Amino acid sequence: MPIAEVNGIKLYFEEAGNGPPLIWVHGFSCGLRSWDPQVQHFRATRRVITYDVRGFGLSEAPERPTAYSQDISVADLAALLEHLGIARAAVGGLSMGGNIALNFTLAHPERVQALIIADTGAGSDNTAEWVAGAQRYAEAAEHGGLEAFADLACANPLFARYIEQGPEHERFIRSCLMTHRARGIAHTAREVLSKRPTIYSLEGELRKLRIPTLLIVGEHDAPCVKVHEFMARTIPGARSVVMAGVGHLSNLEAPEVFNAHVQRFLDDVVQ
Repeated sequence: MPIAEVNGIKLYFEEAGNGPPLIWVHGFSCGLRSWDPQVQHFRATRRVITYDVRGFGLSEAPERPTAYSQDISVADLAALLEHLGIARAAVGGLSMGGNIALNFTLAHPERVQALIIADTGAGSDNTAEWVAGAQRYAEAAEHGGLEAFADLACANPLFARYIEQGPEHERFIRSCLMTHRARGIAHTAREVLSKRPTIYSLEGELRKLRIPTLLIVGEHDAPCVKVHEFMARTIPGARSVVMAGVGHLSNLEAPEVFNAHVQRFLDDVVQ
């Protein structure tokens, strides 16, 4: 099993294909399986890497809450690239993973050839409501286990448009949600989602960013559209894509469209 020992824990990762490296960082709840449509598409021309963020999937879930933060997640990504011998890569993420990818790029711009940020920024607006929701996720996982957590996640509007596509989609999402450890979910909700800085607070750093950037958001992703527009105005030269008829899980709801946008972007900026 491919394991990288980083920052005192074991991270599970997968690789597929050959070529310029492309690494995807998953959102809260889903794990690396949520990138399957992108792995299948891009493996023909790129070395595609996915991994379970600490606390998720087959990666280790430390028991101490202090072992979780967005800065630690950024450090884990940096250490994973070191483990894989990758000096520079295209880095993409969705939702929580988009936050990690963005903050990794701000901290290590020399390591990033291109940046892809999808459906990112929930909690930057209505922050108190967001923190309360993260607390509910933590309590559901702690007191009801993964089944209660999965029920709560599937009822969230952020997942609704994908699940409404049919029972096979709900089965896929539930299969992703049920692979984690309850403590990993709870600690991530409290220590990462609730405490990370808002995207707006990064304005000064975003204005200085000189990495080719693609921004993607679903038109129905209400918590992220305004933040997407802010990033599009703020990051110099950023490309902005609003995907019609799509909600929060844009890479899963319309994978062919998502992949086509990313493909054009990478073909233009990564040789």
